[in-house]
Amino acid sequence: MSFRHLLRIDWDVIAGIIAAIVAMLLSFMGLVSQTVGLGIILLLCALLLTRDLRGEYREQRMFDKLDLIKRNVSSLTAANQSDIHLIGPKRMRQEFAAFASVTCGEIRWYNACCRMFRRQEVFDATLRTFLDNPHVTSIYLLCRPEERRFWESDVLPKLRQCEHGPKVHEPLWGPIRGTVSFVLGDVDGDGRNEALLTILDEPFATYSQQGPTVPRFVFRVCSQSELMVPLEDVIRNATSEFRSDADAGQ
Repeated sequence: MSFRHLLRIDWDVIAGIIAAIVAMLLSFMGLVSQTVGLGIILLLCALLLTRDLRGEYREQRMFDKLDLIKRNVSSLTAANQSDIHLIGPKRMRQEFAAFASVTCGEIRWYNACCRMFRRQEVFDATLRTFLDNPHVTSIYLLCRPEERRFWESDVLPKLRQCEHGPKVHEPLWGPIRGTVSFVLGDVDGDGRNEALLTILDEPFATYSQQGPTVPRFVFRVCSQSELMVPLEDVIRNATSEFRSDADAGQ
């Protein structure tokens, strides 16, 4: 038996048990009175109980310290994680598919470029990924008025051929300034929105005389990002404004 193994043995307990047995033998042999023997045994039990209670207290303090260290490490890890991730061309399809697979409820696409969906492979890699998710209930596009002809000539026919095409509502049309476009959705059904954001201009998207054809880079904006609140405000304000304009035009 190695010395390290001997150190693992709880010698205090063994000594207490031996002392209790000796006290019982002395009491039975009449060398000490039963009262003295019983007192010795009770004293040993009290000492062992006190030792165990102190050991449990030390263990609890150790667990509390470990829990505090774990929380601090988790906080540091979360602080070091980027709130926004840049996704390059090689991972575009995988990122759209991954984002679409964890979203649920309503999806809102601000500054959706309908002319991008003219190419079937782009339509399949972007908008259709949300259609195929059974947890996505509806998709709202917010588009510029000049995208209407591409919606009617290119997007609608593709949606009619999709089983879940009716999820996509008639777009809300209105003036949109800038080239920022993003898809906003609830991730994992816990009320936290995340977004895929791109800029419809070079070098973030390929561009032709007819306009942007396909995004080349996207940003994955996580729910804890400070950018998320402004994006949600943009969606909310644009939706309200475009609906008001549509109602006034009827």
